Amino acid sequence: MQTKVGIVIALASEADALFGRGAWQQGKARRVRIQRSGSGPPLMVTCAGVGLENAQIAADRLVSEGVSALASIGLAGGLSPELKAGHIVVASDVLIIEGDESRWSWKAEKAVAELANAVLRSDGIDFRNGTILTTQQAILTRDHKASLFKQTRALAVDMESAAVARVADRADIPFFGMRAVCDPASVSVPGELFNCLDQNGNIRISGVLRVLARRPTLLGDILRLGRTFSIARAKLQRAWQVLVKKGLPHELINAR
Repeated sequence: MQTKVGIVIALASEADALFGRGAWQQGKARRVRIQRSGSGPPLMVTCAGVGLENAQIAADRLVSEGVSALASIGLAGGLSPELKAGHIVVASDVLIIEGDESRWSWKAEKAVAELANAVLRSDGIDFRNGTILTTQQAILTRDHKASLFKQTRALAVDMESAAVARVADRADIPFFGMRAVCDPASVSVPGELFNCLDQNGNIRISGVLRVLARRPTLLGDILRLGRTFSIARAKLQRAWQVLVKKGLPHELINAR
């Protein structure tokens, strides 16, 4: 049986940017598709939805399907003030803080992260290598981002990567993580707008219209976030295409 790389992505829009629009198979409450990576191994991509629980279910499902490695790829919030919209973060490790004290962390496959760093650097793509923090709730305000950066020194924050890394560790298979910064550390995202997303990351238009009816001034935030989202998605797409061309999926399944 041919080995596969399992990729967990939260949003359909992220998956479309990376792999183009294609047919999804519905199974076990998750959308899955097989994507070819040139001469490399097939990619089993699942569109998991937002959050730790969804990511863990999706990653467990991929392991049950026999993948030889796991990756978490998508967009993230910036924590380091150095990072702008579209900066790529390659995970050296993934951190989660549970409760007030408990910290858990998982290392990404070092040789694969180093390959990604070298490829992105040679292609002139703005990136950083470091810690990605995963949280159970969305981190929306500048103050909250600054506090988490001071506490953890993580470069970016998402809501899925730790779950994927934990499943990979439990299955004793390599893990790779990569994120593009969508909302930098200096930007606060209005909670009303975030709440207009459903669990699959789809925008509820009716919710947006209700929010704008109450606070018309949020139109500027919507337009700004739309621009940074487009920038981050385009940069993520470019970075992933370059890495696939340079054989990263092959290196990932052969890392151990």
